[in-house]
Amino acid sequence: MNDLVVSIKSVKDAAPDLTANMSDDTLTELIKDATVNALADGFPQSISGKWNDVTLLAIKYLTLHMATMDSPAGQGITDEKVAVLERKYESKIGKDWLHSSVWGLLYYRLWELYGGGQNRYSVVQH
Repeated sequence: MNDLVVSIKSVKDAAPDLTANMSDDTLTELIKDATVNALADGFPQSISGKWNDVTLLAIKYLTLHMATMDSPAGQGITDEKVAVLERKYESKIGKDWLHSSVWGLLYYRLWELYGGGQNRYSVVQH
């Protein structure tokens, strides 16, 4: 898997504020990790070098979800003050990993529909 399935530009364009301070090397590694995870989660692999749109979307969503884990929101910080040092955290109790960001929720929805979820629809490959 030398070539990226989803482009760095596509990831940056989807969430410019989130990815503004991330290097291309970091995004490359996140895309590679997301690709492996999406395929392991049951999304269709490429056929004759052509990727299914659902798989590409899932990879992009999971990449962005993983990018949020390195952000204040991903660490549960909901509010921060500077003058009088104060930091408020969101409770992560009762939330699984994918439900901790909007991108993770979007990935989870695709997984339920097209990956290995219970409400699975078949993605036709030809």
